[in-house]
Amino acid sequence: MDKKKDIPFHKYSETPNHISNLKGYIPDGITADFPFVMTSFGNKTQAANTIHAHRHDYYEILFIEEGAGQHIIDYEPYELKPPSFFFISKGQIHFWQLTKPLKGKAMLFPREFLISPATNARTESDILNFNSLNQAPQLCIDKHDLPSLDELLKAIDEEFNRGTDRSLSVIRAYIHILLVKLMRIYNEEHVENILDPTNTMVRKFRQLVSDNFLKIRSVQQYAQMMGISTTHLRDTVKAITGYSPGQIIRQELVFEAKRKLANTALTIAEIAYSLNFEEPSYFSRFFTRETGVSPIQFREETRKKYQLPT
Repeated sequence: MDKKKDIPFHKYSETPNHISNLKGYIPDGITADFPFVMTSFGNKTQAANTIHAHRHDYYEILFIEEGAGQHIIDYEPYELKPPSFFFISKGQIHFWQLTKPLKGKAMLFPREFLISPATNARTESDILNFNSLNQAPQLCIDKHDLPSLDELLKAIDEEFNRGTDRSLSVIRAYIHILLVKLMRIYNEEHVENILDPTNTMVRKFRQLVSDNFLKIRSVQQYAQMMGISTTHLRDTVKAITGYSPGQIIRQELVFEAKRKLANTALTIAEIAYSLNFEEPSYFSRFFTRETGVSPIQFREETRKKYQLPT
């Protein structure tokens, strides 16, 4: 029997294919060679606003003004609570189960967008901020903060649609301001000081794990990569997140295993080897221990729950 295709991967270079206005035309400014896109949910095609699981090779900031239902991210459901922002990282799986259509804005960009030609601490902080916001994917906005955010989104939209003289540096600066404002809101809601150096260290650790978990699973190796002691890494990560570094590494493995189980026809053994487990039986024991269900049980229950093809 033919294997079902792997989960659809939307590429940034194909963005124009997924955006059109009500008359079927691609709005001005949507080009594959400009590393930033701002559009509305009304302009996104059915494939982009899909109810089917998909992932991207870029980042997304989604502002939901209206809508009802659930946003499923890495198979965790989030009840829509407009107005709110969602933050989708490269490679994350997401889809929608809506009872009321979405209204709002979507900002799409590759990782390189946040890195200026002369990389500096400011642009690195943008990536760290995005990754921190991504840890709590939905950020609800109250009426006190909404007006200033609306003005900022309007400014981004106006600059993006200026035409041939639009400035990527100006857009990047606006996004930097947006991320800082949203981080402050997040910080107020979560009490702890997100910009504290220890939090920055934890975000760097999370990013390293996200980039390397298939090859590197040793806490000691990550500590060496960061130039700190293993004890310091363990103590700080545990204090900030409530999880040990080893648990965070295992969480990445579990997320990737869930993605493959739900969206591919790979056998359990094939998934185990793709995740660099030496034996399928070890992978099955690992997954069951971490999730409370076997890989086969998770596959069956998830596909049934979200009506995924079998």
